[in-house]
Amino acid sequence: MKSLNRNYDYYKHTKINNLKELLDVTRNNYQDSIAFSFYQNNTRIEKTFNDVYHDVLALSNYFKNNYKNKHIALIGENSYIWIITFLAIILSGNVCVVMDKDVDEETLVKLLKLSDSKAICYSKYYNSFVEKMNYKSISLEELSKILEDKKDKKMDLKIDDDKEAAIFFTSGTTGANKAVVLSQKNMARDIYAASSLFKPNGLVVSVLPFHHAFGLITSILKPFYYGKEIFLNSSLKYVLRDLKENKPDTLFVVPAFVETFYRQIWKTVRSRHKDKLLKYSLKISNSLLKINIDLRKILFKEILEEFGGNLHYIICGGAYLDKKYVKWFRGLGIEILNGYGITECSPVVSVNRNHYYRDGSVGQICRDVEVKIIDGEVCVKGDIVMLGYYKDKKATKEVLKDGYFYTGDLGYLDKDGFLFITGRKKNIIILSNGENISPEEIESSLLKDKGIMEVIVYEEGNKLVASIYPSEEYLGNQEYFDNLIYKYNRNKPKNHQIAFVKLRMEEFPKNNNRKILRSKVREEE
Repeated sequence: MKSLNRNYDYYKHTKINNLKELLDVTRNNYQDSIAFSFYQNNTRIEKTFNDVYHDVLALSNYFKNNYKNKHIALIGENSYIWIITFLAIILSGNVCVVMDKDVDEETLVKLLKLSDSKAICYSKYYNSFVEKMNYKSISLEELSKILEDKKDKKMDLKIDDDKEAAIFFTSGTTGANKAVVLSQKNMARDIYAASSLFKPNGLVVSVLPFHHAFGLITSILKPFYYGKEIFLNSSLKYVLRDLKENKPDTLFVVPAFVETFYRQIWKTVRSRHKDKLLKYSLKISNSLLKINIDLRKILFKEILEEFGGNLHYIICGGAYLDKKYVKWFRGLGIEILNGYGITECSPVVSVNRNHYYRDGSVGQICRDVEVKIIDGEVCVKGDIVMLGYYKDKKATKEVLKDGYFYTGDLGYLDKDGFLFITGRKKNIIILSNGENISPEEIESSLLKDKGIMEVIVYEEGNKLVASIYPSEEYLGNQEYFDNLIYKYNRNKPKNHQIAFVKLRMEEFPKNNNRKILRSKVREEE
């Protein structure tokens, strides 16, 4: 039935201060329920919450016996052993340095040095790289064998909630990667804070890379905290197979996934000459929803079954997502709940709730977190805020002021406490007359046109330029976009008008979290 879409109490659960308490709570509450499932050598493996507890114990004992207060790098593809290793390194009193599996060797060397890593845990894909490096190392395959020698012991570990526990690297979309230092309390409190706003009601399929805080802390540790089974997708080429087979309730993704799903659905229905039928069905469905009649599972059964037939929620974060996608998927019966986070905040600051959301916003502020808008900038205070940037006091001082973390993102809070992000401070265009222009606001408007797949607005010669990557059927159609920009400019002040359009034949360069690298766009053009 139609959601009431109104405020309600926080979801209740045990407050945790560290990752040891996360394991204790989940083991005590869920015991033999399945925590993780995945394929290994074409065999489906299932691990209970009790298994996870003992696996982490086995590896934490290994790290405790072999390393003391060391920075240990972790690099490899998404896997169960990756998750266990991450937790074990931290609970052994060492610091886990989470490495981006997709960067080149030169960058890996730089990040290892930047983070003062003294050892490497790696998957076999990185054998040749590790062999060239003068680091103590152990493969994830070797660590898996240690799990076979588990003993029923208590996890007798000394935990310092506020000590540095993990280092994540920022994505570097507007500059060099920074090493973000998080404590166990940072991560545990964010798990608690965000889970108070949203909860999955069934199985989760994990598709995001673990080396991003969103992919690990949010899409793995939060549903784990709620006692939900998480299926670990091993490769993006198996995503649709895994969705159909596991029938998830919730999916955590970045906007690129939503946009791809959207394009693929339309491509499929057009190939079957059912596009007019889909448009008509959506119109009928949305009209019926207004009078509290929900026929979406019947009308869109064929499409929903491609996602497993049980997908209720898509939690989307990491970049801007146009609200047209939110409304469109809602018409099908899938609720997209946008959230906002940043690695420095462990990472979630806000998220739309299961039954309380505002289209275009990034949701309600997480529990026990304070957000203040200072000179238009979103500033965050609370236990989720990082310890600082590793060995970079200057950069840390620039963003941590008077107890607040200055995110660099521009936004506002509405009267009901929903957060709206309007742009990035570093992206603001300042024209020669002193006019400040947010390119994201212009891009958001242009993206509503069906002919635009991606767009970046920037300044060139004191004029605004729109660089556009068109939808497939509009590739190379300069006349179409000249007319589009002409219409856009008609009601805009002169300084806000776009001077000319550049068309691209390929996507914009992106980082591995699918964020457009604006600086590289300018270099290319």
